[in-house]
Amino acid sequence: MNAQETAKEILNSLSPEARELAKRVLELEREYLHVQNPTRLPDRIIDAAKELAK
Repeated sequence: MNAQETAKEILNSLSPEARELAKRVLELEREYLHVQNPTRLPDRIIDAAKELAK
């Protein structure tokens, strides 16, 4: 088993809500990949989680 298969298995075992959150976190990470102040990224991730939790 390689790392990619393991990641797929983990993602497939998540609830639909958790998968949506993981997808949003990855989008935010890509969006802020070259941000000069990466400390703002956790705030955006928390905001996304709160939005999905509503």
